[in-house]
Amino acid sequence: MAAMDDFFNKVKRKYPTIYDDLKAIFKNAQNDSPQRSMTLSQIPAYSQRTGEDFPVKGGTRTQMCFILTIPYVACFTSQIGTLRFFTIEGN
Repeated sequence: MAAMDDFFNKVKRKYPTIYDDLKAIFKNAQNDSPQRSMTLSQIPAYSQRTGEDFPVKGGTRTQMCFILTIPYVACFTSQIGTLRFFTIEGN
């Protein structure tokens, strides 16, 4: 896991607003409940927002793990195994 942590820290240093950008994407899409969740295939909204490709490349697991490092973001899988993300309200 240390290699993944190092990679994620490098991404956050290179793209210091990535968390804010992703939170804004979730907020704009009103992904605030499991019923209104977003899939990984909808993350291209990141490039529309920033003009850059989503910087976390690699497999689904890597992307999922990175997104789940964002505070108050949750994930579940549908019956067919599709990862779905949404935000939860923080205290």
